[in-house]
Amino acid sequence: MSDLATTAAELARAAPQKWADFLFALKTYADETKDNLVASPPDRLPLMQGRAQACAQLLQTLQQAIKIADQIEKRGKR
Repeated sequence: MSDLATTAAELARAAPQKWADFLFALKTYADETKDNLVASPPDRLPLMQGRAQACAQLLQTLQQAIKIADQIEKRGKR
C-alpha cells in the first residue's frame, strides 16, 4: 500500500480540489457498497462483505495518503 499512498499523495498535492472531489466520490461509492451489503441476500453476504471491506480500506488509505507518504519519507531520511 505504500506505493499507492505515495503516488496518491503526489496527486493530492498537485491538485488538492480535484483530489477532494475524487475522495468524496469514492466515499459515496464506499457507502453504496455498505448499503448493498446490508441489502444483500444471505448467500451473497461473504462476497458483499469483501467488497465493502475492500472499499473501506482503499478509502482509508487514500484519505490518509499524505500522512502515510510523509511517514514513509521521514523513515527514509533517518
